Amino acid sequence: MSEEKHVRISQCMIVKNEEKNIERALSWGRDMMWEQIVVDTGSTDRTVELARKMGAKVFTFPWQDDFATAKNYAIEKAGGEWIAFLDADEYMGAEDVKSFQKLLDELELNCYDGISTGWQQLDSQGKIFASGTQIRFFRNLPDIRYRRRIHEQLISTAGRELKVGDVVSSFSIFHTGYQGEISVETVRSSRNRRMILKELQENPADHEMMGYMGDECFCDGDRGEAEHWYRQSVEFMPAQIGENDQRSAVTYTRLLMILTEKERSSWEEAGQIYEKAVKHLPKEADFDYIAGRFFAATGQAEQAVFHLELALEKMNTYGCSNRALILAGNLLDAYELLVRCCYEAGEKQKCVSYGAVYLQYDKYSMSVLSRLLMMLAMTEDERDGAGQQIAEDQGRINQTVLEFFSKYYDFSDLKDRLFLVTTAKRAGSSSFAAYALTHIFTPQERSQLGLAI
Repeated sequence: MSEEKHVRISQCMIVKNEEKNIERALSWGRDMMWEQIVVDTGSTDRTVELARKMGAKVFTFPWQDDFATAKNYAIEKAGGEWIAFLDADEYMGAEDVKSFQKLLDELELNCYDGISTGWQQLDSQGKIFASGTQIRFFRNLPDIRYRRRIHEQLISTAGRELKVGDVVSSFSIFHTGYQGEISVETVRSSRNRRMILKELQENPADHEMMGYMGDECFCDGDRGEAEHWYRQSVEFMPAQIGENDQRSAVTYTRLLMILTEKERSSWEEAGQIYEKAVKHLPKEADFDYIAGRFFAATGQAEQAVFHLELALEKMNTYGCSNRALILAGNLLDAYELLVRCCYEAGEKQKCVSYGAVYLQYDKYSMSVLSRLLMMLAMTEDERDGAGQQIAEDQGRINQTVLEFFSKYYDFSDLKDRLFLVTTAKRAGSSSFAAYALTHIFTPQERSQLGLAI
């Protein structure tokens, strides 16, 4: 740790049994921190020993089923001008640390109370599966403290609005906390429910806490109970909410998922929630993505295309920072649904356009390729029923189709060639399959592989 930095940063964290994370937690930003404060709430492993060994100031604080109280205790122990409050299972990348230090020096000239960064959640393979924003860097001022036992938030105890700088597009915090064992998650869920209920006893109209309770039930597989809490949350939401209200977006999104995925579900019930959701959060793409999935599953292709296109338009226009979390993680699924539904609706140009986008990322989807072939190449039934002039032009059509697919398939790769021909046969495009065999396979290859024209 250095005492020569212009801005003195106190890194704070509350911990319990973080033996596997504590060394990384105290290492990633060590050069940037003026001091490191660890508040232990009852560890029974080597967390405290390792933290002290690494030079952190370690304090003990009896756990009171209240994250805000424990965090505020840590803040009271901090002497820096700024606080960096990350959990033990969170960190920043090395390059971000270097740049962030310079950013804080420059912010000394401004009036920000805190800084909002990106927040990337990593799965067990280290891949990002969800994104959001968090305020984990803030000034060490007497009135800036946390509130609520769980899902705590920074507020000004003086009642003023905090001024927050936005660097979401430039800096991110990585969170690995969803890689734990099932037994640990079960204990955590029980603890969370208990704390949420305490909050609701004191604040029975807190729609955010209702949403968080819905999340606990949803993640535990209890969709009936989750639906109850999400409906309660919607009922208590204010008439106007912020356009970046991720909490409310999750409540609406998961409630729509529950309603549209029910056995014998109908749009009549889900549609009422959809209308409320869109009115509250018109820039949220996930609502239309879920609607599109519902209409695709119920055979209403035109409606599905409408909502899926609207979802993509919203995401492309408004981005996916604090919104479009479901769609952003399922883009290929959205395009595959569009290919299928455009095919079913007879929208040839759209089917081909969306299929072309899909093939750029996954060229081995037989369902997508089949529909493209059925749109672009003649099937046997179409060929047999075609007029004389069209039949004579069949070679030209096949050539055009083959040139189209050459943009996505490597004809020097045997796997690509076999996949294209095999899928064409299964799709009923035997004429194109025969044409492709004679143009992308040598006679020797056809003989060795037993490929008949």
